[in-house]
Amino acid sequence: MYSILRDTYNLLGKINLKINDVLIPFLIKFKMINLLCLLMILNIKKIRSISPKSKIKYKVFVLSKSGGNEDLIYSQNKYNKNILYFHLPRSFITQIYQTFFGTKNTKKNKNIEKNYINFLISLLKILKEKYKINAFIGFNFNFIVEIDLHIACNYLKIPFLLLYKESVLTRSERKYLQYYLKKKEVKFNGYKIAVYSNYAKNIFSKSNFVNEDKIKVIGCSRLGESFTYKSKIPKNQILYYEIQNDRGLPHRFVKQFTNNFFKNLDCHKNYNLKYNWNFLHHKTLKTLKKYAINNPETVIIIKIKTGNLHNTNQYLNLPKNIKLRYYGVGHELLENSKVVIGWNTTAILEGIAANRFILLPYFDSKIYNLKKENELMTKLKSENYGHSEKDFYKKLDFFMKKKYEKKKNYNSQYPLKYHLSNADNKAGFRLDKFLNENLRYKS
Repeated sequence: MYSILRDTYNLLGKINLKINDVLIPFLIKFKMINLLCLLMILNIKKIRSISPKSKIKYKVFVLSKSGGNEDLIYSQNKYNKNILYFHLPRSFITQIYQTFFGTKNTKKNKNIEKNYINFLISLLKILKEKYKINAFIGFNFNFIVEIDLHIACNYLKIPFLLLYKESVLTRSERKYLQYYLKKKEVKFNGYKIAVYSNYAKNIFSKSNFVNEDKIKVIGCSRLGESFTYKSKIPKNQILYYEIQNDRGLPHRFVKQFTNNFFKNLDCHKNYNLKYNWNFLHHKTLKTLKKYAINNPETVIIIKIKTGNLHNTNQYLNLPKNIKLRYYGVGHELLENSKVVIGWNTTAILEGIAANRFILLPYFDSKIYNLKKENELMTKLKSENYGHSEKDFYKKLDFFMKKKYEKKKNYNSQYPLKYHLSNADNKAGFRLDKFLNENLRYKS
Protein backbone atom coordinates (compact mmCIF):
# COMPACT_ATOMS: atom_id res chain seq x y z
CA MET A 1 0.00 0.00 0.00
CA TYR A 2 2.81 2.39 0.93
CA SER A 3 4.57 1.82 -2.41
CA ILE A 4 1.31 2.48 -4.32
CA LEU A 5 0.74 5.74 -2.45
CA ARG A 6 4.37 6.76 -2.97
CA ASP A 7 4.22 6.01 -6.71
CA THR A 8 0.94 7.94 -7.04
CA TYR A 9 2.43 10.89 -5.15
CA ASN A 10 5.54 10.85 -7.37
CA LEU A 11 3.38 10.69 -10.53
CA LEU A 12 1.29 13.69 -9.42
CA GLY A 13 4.51 15.53 -8.61
CA LYS A 14 5.85 14.89 -12.12
CA ILE A 15 2.61 16.09 -13.70
CA ASN A 16 2.74 19.25 -11.59
CA LEU A 17 6.34 19.87 -12.68
CA LYS A 18 5.35 19.51 -16.35
CA ILE A 19 2.53 22.02 -15.89
CA ASN A 20 4.88 24.48 -14.16
CA ASP A 21 7.47 23.97 -16.91
CA VAL A 22 4.95 25.40 -19.36
CA LEU A 23 3.21 28.03 -17.24
CA ILE A 24 6.17 29.65 -15.44
CA PRO A 25 8.13 30.71 -18.59
CA PHE A 26 4.87 31.87 -20.21
CA LEU A 27 3.85 34.04 -17.26
CA ILE A 28 7.36 35.49 -16.95
CA LYS A 29 7.63 36.23 -20.66
CA PHE A 30 4.39 38.22 -20.66
CA LYS A 31 5.12 39.79 -17.23
CA MET A 32 2.03 38.31 -15.60
CA ILE A 33 3.53 38.55 -12.13
CA ASN A 34 0.20 38.50 -10.28
CA LEU A 35 -0.74 35.24 -11.98
CA LEU A 36 2.70 33.81 -11.23
CA CYS A 37 2.15 34.67 -7.56
CA LEU A 38 -1.19 32.89 -7.70
CA LEU A 39 0.47 29.85 -9.30
CA MET A 40 3.04 29.86 -6.49
CA ILE A 41 0.26 29.96 -3.90
CA LEU A 42 -1.37 26.98 -5.62
CA ASN A 43 1.95 25.09 -5.37
CA ILE A 44 2.50 25.60 -1.66
CA LYS A 45 1.18 23.31 1.06
CA LYS A 46 0.64 23.89 4.75
CA ILE A 47 3.02 21.90 6.93
CA ARG A 48 0.20 20.54 9.07
CA SER A 49 2.41 18.56 11.45
CA ILE A 50 3.60 21.86 12.93
CA SER A 51 0.40 23.90 12.77
CA PRO A 52 0.31 26.81 15.26
CA LYS A 53 -1.32 26.18 18.61
CA SER A 54 -2.85 29.66 18.82
CA LYS A 55 -3.73 32.63 16.59
CA ILE A 56 -1.57 32.98 13.48
CA LYS A 57 0.96 35.82 13.70
CA TYR A 58 3.45 34.92 10.98
CA LYS A 59 3.34 33.15 7.60
CA VAL A 60 6.59 31.54 6.51
CA PHE A 61 7.65 29.83 3.28
CA VAL A 62 9.99 26.86 3.77
CA LEU A 63 12.25 25.77 0.91
CA SER A 64 12.15 22.20 2.11
CA LYS A 65 15.12 19.86 2.23
CA SER A 66 15.69 16.55 4.01
CA GLY A 67 17.39 16.94 7.36
CA GLY A 68 16.54 20.62 7.59
CA ASN A 69 12.84 19.82 7.50
CA GLU A 70 13.25 17.36 10.35
CA ASP A 71 15.08 19.95 12.47
CA LEU A 72 12.27 22.44 11.95
CA ILE A 73 9.49 19.92 12.50
CA TYR A 74 10.96 18.45 15.68
CA SER A 75 11.30 21.91 17.22
CA GLN A 76 8.04 23.42 16.05
CA ASN A 77 5.89 20.39 16.77
CA LYS A 78 6.65 21.06 20.41
CA TYR A 79 7.04 24.83 20.60
CA ASN A 80 5.20 26.53 17.72
CA LYS A 81 2.57 28.95 18.98
CA ASN A 82 1.71 31.33 16.16
CA ILE A 83 3.67 30.56 12.96
CA LEU A 84 1.95 29.08 9.91
CA TYR A 85 4.50 27.23 7.79
CA PHE A 86 4.14 26.48 4.08
CA HIS A 87 6.20 24.05 2.05
CA LEU A 88 7.39 25.85 -1.10
CA PRO A 89 8.93 23.37 -3.59
CA ARG A 90 12.51 24.36 -4.41
CA SER A 91 11.71 23.25 -7.95
CA PHE A 92 9.36 26.23 -8.32
CA ILE A 93 12.16 28.73 -7.62
CA THR A 94 14.49 26.65 -9.81
CA GLN A 95 12.08 26.92 -12.75
CA ILE A 96 11.93 30.71 -12.38
CA TYR A 97 15.73 30.84 -12.25
CA GLN A 98 16.12 28.63 -15.34
CA THR A 99 13.67 30.78 -17.31
CA PHE A 100 16.19 33.63 -16.95
CA PHE A 101 19.51 31.79 -17.07
CA GLY A 102 18.70 28.58 -18.95
CA THR A 103 19.18 25.03 -17.73
CA LYS A 104 22.89 24.73 -18.58
CA ASN A 105 24.11 28.19 -17.60
CA THR A 106 26.78 27.90 -14.92
CA LYS A 107 28.22 31.43 -15.18
CA LYS A 108 25.87 34.29 -14.48
CA ASN A 109 25.50 37.19 -16.89
CA LYS A 110 25.42 40.39 -14.78
CA ASN A 111 22.66 42.03 -16.84
CA ILE A 112 20.49 38.92 -16.68
CA GLU A 113 21.15 38.64 -12.95
CA LYS A 114 20.09 42.24 -12.41
CA ASN A 115 16.84 41.62 -14.31
CA TYR A 116 16.30 38.40 -12.37
CA ILE A 117 16.73 40.11 -8.99
CA ASN A 118 14.39 42.93 -10.01
CA PHE A 119 11.84 40.35 -11.09
CA LEU A 120 12.12 38.55 -7.75
CA ILE A 121 11.65 41.84 -5.93
CA SER A 122 8.42 42.49 -7.85
CA LEU A 123 7.24 38.95 -7.15
CA LEU A 124 8.07 39.09 -3.43
CA LYS A 125 6.47 42.49 -3.07
CA ILE A 126 3.12 41.02 -4.10
CA LEU A 127 3.62 38.02 -1.80
CA LYS A 128 4.38 40.37 1.08
CA GLU A 129 1.57 42.85 0.50
CA LYS A 130 -1.23 40.68 -0.90
CA TYR A 131 -0.56 37.31 0.72
CA LYS A 132 1.10 38.60 3.93
CA ILE A 133 4.18 36.38 3.71
CA ASN A 134 6.54 37.35 6.55
CA ALA A 135 9.69 35.28 5.99
CA PHE A 136 11.53 32.52 4.11
CA ILE A 137 13.48 29.61 5.55
CA GLY A 138 16.19 27.79 3.60
CA PHE A 139 18.88 25.25 4.43
CA ASN A 140 21.77 25.82 1.96
CA PHE A 141 23.88 28.96 1.57
CA ASN A 142 25.41 27.96 -1.79
CA PHE A 143 22.40 26.70 -3.75
CA ILE A 144 22.83 28.98 -6.77
CA VAL A 145 19.09 29.20 -7.45
CA GLU A 146 18.42 30.70 -3.99
CA ILE A 147 21.35 33.12 -3.65
CA ASP A 148 19.59 35.97 -5.51
CA LEU A 149 16.42 35.23 -3.53
CA HIS A 150 18.40 36.18 -0.41
CA ILE A 151 19.24 39.53 -2.02
CA ALA A 152 15.64 40.23 -3.07
CA CYS A 153 14.32 39.35 0.39
CA ASN A 154 16.90 41.59 2.01
CA TYR A 155 15.93 44.50 -0.26
CA LEU A 156 12.29 44.23 0.81
CA LYS A 157 13.20 43.60 4.46
CA ILE A 158 11.72 40.11 4.37
CA PRO A 159 13.82 37.93 6.71
CA PHE A 160 15.48 35.04 4.90
CA LEU A 161 16.58 32.70 7.66
CA LEU A 162 19.19 30.07 6.86
CA LEU A 163 19.06 26.97 9.06
CA TYR A 164 22.35 25.53 7.91
CA LYS A 165 22.30 21.75 8.23
CA GLU A 166 25.50 20.81 6.39
CA SER A 167 27.87 21.81 9.18
CA VAL A 168 29.00 18.40 10.48
CA LEU A 169 32.46 18.35 8.94
CA THR A 170 35.84 16.67 9.19
CA ARG A 171 38.88 18.87 9.80
CA SER A 172 39.84 18.47 6.14
CA GLU A 173 36.45 19.72 4.91
CA ARG A 174 36.59 22.70 7.25
CA LYS A 175 39.95 23.84 5.85
CA TYR A 176 38.71 23.63 2.27
CA LEU A 177 35.38 25.32 3.02
CA GLN A 178 36.98 28.24 4.85
CA TYR A 179 39.61 28.66 2.14
CA TYR A 180 36.94 28.67 -0.58
CA LEU A 181 34.73 31.22 1.22
CA LYS A 182 37.65 33.55 1.88
CA LYS A 183 39.28 33.33 -1.55
CA LYS A 184 36.00 33.67 -3.44
CA GLU A 185 34.88 36.43 -1.04
CA VAL A 186 31.51 34.73 -0.75
CA LYS A 187 28.97 36.76 1.25
CA PHE A 188 25.67 35.83 2.83
CA ASN A 189 22.93 38.21 1.70
CA GLY A 190 20.11 36.83 3.81
CA TYR A 191 19.07 37.98 7.26
CA LYS A 192 20.33 35.52 9.88
CA ILE A 193 21.98 32.08 10.04
CA ALA A 194 21.54 29.30 12.59
CA VAL A 195 24.25 26.61 12.73
CA TYR A 196 24.87 23.40 14.64
CA SER A 197 28.28 24.07 16.17
CA ASN A 198 30.85 26.60 17.30
CA TYR A 199 33.30 25.45 14.63
CA ALA A 200 30.67 26.07 11.92
CA LYS A 201 30.18 29.58 13.30
CA ASN A 202 33.94 30.17 13.28
CA ILE A 203 34.26 29.05 9.65
CA PHE A 204 31.59 31.50 8.53
CA SER A 205 32.70 34.45 10.65
CA LYS A 206 36.48 34.10 10.14
CA SER A 207 36.08 33.82 6.36
CA ASN A 208 34.01 37.04 6.38
CA PHE A 209 31.08 35.15 4.90
CA VAL A 210 28.79 36.74 7.49
CA ASN A 211 29.10 39.17 10.41
CA GLU A 212 29.35 37.41 13.75
CA ASP A 213 26.21 39.13 15.05
CA LYS A 214 24.17 37.52 12.26
CA ILE A 215 25.02 33.94 13.14
CA LYS A 216 23.80 31.88 16.07
CA VAL A 217 24.77 28.42 17.35
CA ILE A 218 21.56 26.56 18.19
CA GLY A 219 22.44 22.89 17.63
CA CYS A 220 20.68 20.08 15.80
CA SER A 221 17.12 19.88 17.09
CA ARG A 222 16.15 16.66 15.30
CA LEU A 223 18.64 14.88 17.56
CA GLY A 224 15.90 15.11 20.20
CA GLU A 225 14.04 12.24 18.55
CA SER A 226 17.13 10.04 18.77
CA PHE A 227 17.37 10.79 22.50
CA THR A 228 13.88 9.33 23.00
CA TYR A 229 15.12 5.93 21.82
CA LYS A 230 17.51 5.61 24.78
CA SER A 231 14.71 4.26 26.95
CA LYS A 232 13.57 1.72 24.33
CA ILE A 233 14.97 -1.80 24.14
CA PRO A 234 16.14 -2.39 20.54
CA LYS A 235 15.22 -5.45 18.54
CA ASN A 236 17.52 -8.00 16.97
CA GLN A 237 18.39 -5.59 14.18
CA ILE A 238 21.53 -4.10 12.62
CA LEU A 239 21.41 -0.74 10.82
CA TYR A 240 24.06 0.08 8.24
CA TYR A 241 24.15 3.57 6.75
CA GLU A 242 25.69 2.95 3.34
CA ILE A 243 29.09 4.62 3.22
CA GLN A 244 29.27 7.44 0.69
CA ASN A 245 32.37 7.44 -1.51
CA ASP A 246 33.69 10.85 -0.53
CA ARG A 247 31.91 11.65 2.73
CA GLY A 248 34.29 13.74 4.85
CA LEU A 249 36.79 14.17 2.00
CA PRO A 250 37.29 17.53 0.23
CA HIS A 251 36.49 16.08 -3.24
CA ARG A 252 33.32 18.15 -3.72
CA PHE A 253 35.30 21.38 -3.34
CA VAL A 254 38.08 20.31 -5.70
CA LYS A 255 35.63 19.03 -8.33
CA GLN A 256 33.82 22.36 -8.28
CA PHE A 257 36.83 24.71 -8.21
CA THR A 258 39.72 22.60 -9.59
CA ASN A 259 43.09 21.65 -8.13
CA ASN A 260 44.65 24.94 -9.14
CA PHE A 261 42.17 26.91 -7.04
CA PHE A 262 43.52 25.28 -3.86
CA LYS A 263 47.23 25.28 -4.78
CA ASN A 264 48.10 27.68 -1.94
CA LEU A 265 46.22 25.70 0.70
CA ASP A 266 48.88 23.92 2.78
CA CYS A 267 47.04 20.63 3.23
CA HIS A 268 46.24 20.39 -0.49
CA LYS A 269 49.77 19.26 -1.39
CA ASN A 270 48.83 15.78 -0.14
CA TYR A 271 45.47 15.72 -1.89
CA ASN A 272 44.50 12.66 -3.96
CA LEU A 273 41.26 12.78 -5.95
CA LYS A 274 41.28 8.99 -6.44
CA TYR A 275 41.22 8.33 -2.70
CA ASN A 276 37.74 7.33 -1.48
CA TRP A 277 35.87 5.04 0.91
CA ASN A 278 34.95 2.31 -1.57
CA PHE A 279 37.18 -0.19 0.20
CA LEU A 280 35.37 0.44 3.50
CA HIS A 281 31.93 -0.02 1.96
CA HIS A 282 32.72 -3.21 0.03
CA LYS A 283 34.35 -4.90 3.02
CA THR A 284 31.47 -3.84 5.28
CA LEU A 285 28.89 -5.22 2.85
CA LYS A 286 30.87 -8.47 2.44
CA THR A 287 31.01 -8.96 6.22
CA LEU A 288 27.32 -8.15 6.69
CA LYS A 289 26.35 -10.72 4.05
CA LYS A 290 28.37 -13.34 5.88
CA TYR A 291 26.79 -12.37 9.21
CA ALA A 292 23.29 -12.46 7.70
CA ILE A 293 23.81 -16.00 6.37
CA ASN A 294 25.15 -17.22 9.72
CA ASN A 295 22.43 -15.42 11.70
CA PRO A 296 19.17 -15.69 9.72
CA GLU A 297 17.09 -14.46 12.70
CA THR A 298 18.89 -11.09 12.63
CA VAL A 299 17.45 -8.33 10.43
CA ILE A 300 20.01 -6.12 8.70
CA ILE A 301 18.82 -2.83 7.20
CA ILE A 302 20.96 -0.95 4.70
CA LYS A 303 19.91 2.71 4.57
CA ILE A 304 20.87 4.32 1.28
CA LYS A 305 20.92 8.10 1.32
CA THR A 306 18.17 9.65 -0.79
CA GLY A 307 19.61 10.70 -4.14
CA ASN A 308 22.90 8.89 -3.57
CA LEU A 309 24.20 7.23 -6.71
CA HIS A 310 25.16 3.62 -6.15
CA ASN A 311 25.89 0.41 -7.99
CA THR A 312 22.67 -1.61 -7.71
CA ASN A 313 24.45 -4.80 -8.88
CA GLN A 314 26.18 -5.06 -5.51
CA TYR A 315 22.78 -5.61 -3.89
CA LEU A 316 21.70 -8.49 -6.09
CA ASN A 317 21.12 -11.90 -4.46
CA LEU A 318 21.25 -10.61 -0.91
CA PRO A 319 20.25 -12.91 1.96
CA LYS A 320 16.55 -12.56 2.74
CA ASN A 321 17.20 -10.95 6.12
CA ILE A 322 19.01 -7.98 4.55
CA LYS A 323 16.58 -5.19 3.67
CA LEU A 324 17.25 -2.03 1.63
CA ARG A 325 15.77 1.36 2.49
CA TYR A 326 16.03 4.13 -0.09
CA TYR A 327 13.49 6.64 1.17
CA GLY A 328 12.80 8.59 4.33
CA VAL A 329 15.05 9.94 7.07
CA GLY A 330 17.58 7.58 8.59
CA HIS A 331 17.21 8.38 12.28
CA GLU A 332 13.73 6.81 12.44
CA LEU A 333 15.35 3.40 11.84
CA LEU A 334 17.36 3.75 15.06
CA GLU A 335 14.47 2.88 17.34
CA ASN A 336 14.59 -0.87 16.69
CA SER A 337 18.27 -1.18 15.83
CA LYS A 338 20.76 -2.57 18.32
CA VAL A 339 23.97 -1.93 16.37
CA VAL A 340 24.58 1.09 14.13
CA ILE A 341 27.26 0.99 11.43
CA GLY A 342 28.41 3.95 9.34
CA TRP A 343 31.26 6.26 8.42
CA ASN A 344 31.65 10.06 8.55
CA THR A 345 27.92 10.61 8.83
CA THR A 346 25.62 12.54 11.16
CA ALA A 347 23.68 9.28 11.48
CA ILE A 348 26.46 7.90 13.71
CA LEU A 349 26.01 10.88 16.03
CA GLU A 350 22.28 10.16 16.06
CA GLY A 351 23.11 6.58 16.97
CA ILE A 352 25.22 7.85 19.88
CA ALA A 353 22.29 9.99 21.07
CA ALA A 354 20.03 6.92 20.84
CA ASN A 355 22.59 5.06 23.01
CA ARG A 356 22.96 2.29 20.45
CA PHE A 357 26.05 0.14 20.02
CA ILE A 358 28.24 1.85 17.42
CA LEU A 359 30.59 -0.03 15.10
CA LEU A 360 32.84 1.76 12.61
CA PRO A 361 34.61 -0.06 9.74
CA TYR A 362 38.27 0.80 10.20
CA PHE A 363 39.63 -1.90 7.91
CA ASP A 364 43.38 -1.84 7.29
CA SER A 365 43.57 1.83 8.25
CA LYS A 366 47.37 1.86 8.20
CA ILE A 367 47.59 0.20 4.81
CA TYR A 368 45.13 2.66 3.29
CA ASN A 369 46.78 5.65 4.99
CA LEU A 370 43.60 6.76 6.72
CA LYS A 371 44.26 10.26 8.04
CA LYS A 372 42.56 11.62 11.14
CA GLU A 373 41.76 14.90 9.40
CA ASN A 374 39.50 12.97 6.98
CA GLU A 375 37.72 11.20 9.82
CA LEU A 376 34.75 12.58 11.75
CA MET A 377 35.72 13.00 15.40
CA THR A 378 33.62 10.65 17.56
CA LYS A 379 35.82 9.75 20.58
CA LEU A 380 34.57 6.18 20.64
CA LYS A 381 36.16 3.29 22.53
CA SER A 382 38.49 0.75 20.90
CA GLU A 383 35.67 -1.82 20.94
CA ASN A 384 33.74 0.38 18.50
CA TYR A 385 36.26 -0.05 15.66
CA GLY A 386 36.55 -3.08 13.38
CA HIS A 387 40.19 -3.18 12.25
CA SER A 388 39.79 -6.10 9.87
CA GLU A 389 36.93 -8.15 8.45
CA LYS A 390 37.54 -10.79 11.14
CA ASP A 391 37.69 -8.20 13.92
CA PHE A 392 34.61 -6.40 12.56
CA TYR A 393 32.61 -9.66 12.49
CA LYS A 394 33.74 -10.57 16.00
CA LYS A 395 32.76 -7.19 17.46
CA LEU A 396 29.46 -7.16 15.59
CA ASP A 397 28.61 -10.54 17.09
CA PHE A 398 29.71 -9.31 20.53
CA PHE A 399 27.38 -6.30 20.40
CA MET A 400 24.44 -8.31 19.08
CA LYS A 401 24.75 -10.76 21.97
CA LYS A 402 25.32 -8.07 24.58
CA LYS A 403 22.41 -7.20 26.85
CA TYR A 404 21.12 -3.65 26.36
CA GLU A 405 20.61 -1.74 29.60
CA LYS A 406 18.46 1.39 29.29
CA LYS A 407 20.07 3.26 32.18
CA LYS A 408 23.64 2.74 31.04
CA ASN A 409 25.44 5.16 28.70
CA TYR A 410 27.48 3.24 26.13
CA ASN A 411 29.05 6.20 24.33
CA SER A 412 30.66 9.51 25.18
CA GLN A 413 28.30 12.47 24.79
CA TYR A 414 31.17 14.80 23.84
CA PRO A 415 30.76 14.46 20.04
CA LEU A 416 27.10 15.49 20.39
CA LYS A 417 28.22 18.71 22.02
CA TYR A 418 31.16 19.23 19.68
CA HIS A 419 29.41 18.60 16.33
CA LEU A 420 25.73 19.21 17.11
CA SER A 421 25.65 21.39 20.27
CA ASN A 422 22.81 19.29 21.60
CA ALA A 423 24.12 17.05 24.36
CA ASP A 424 21.60 18.88 26.59
CA ASN A 425 18.67 18.07 24.23
CA LYS A 426 17.60 21.74 24.18
CA ALA A 427 18.35 22.60 20.54
CA GLY A 428 14.64 22.48 19.66
CA PHE A 429 13.95 25.21 22.20
CA ARG A 430 16.88 27.29 20.92
CA LEU A 431 15.64 26.97 17.33
CA ASP A 432 12.17 28.17 18.34
CA LYS A 433 13.71 31.14 20.14
CA PHE A 434 15.88 31.95 17.10
CA LEU A 435 12.83 31.92 14.82
CA ASN A 436 10.68 34.11 17.01
CA GLU A 437 13.46 36.64 17.50
CA ASN A 438 14.12 36.99 13.76
CA LEU A 439 10.78 36.84 11.94
CA ARG A 440 10.66 40.62 12.14
CA TYR A 441 13.33 42.48 10.22
CA LYS A 442 15.47 44.78 12.36
CA SER A 443 17.67 47.21 10.48
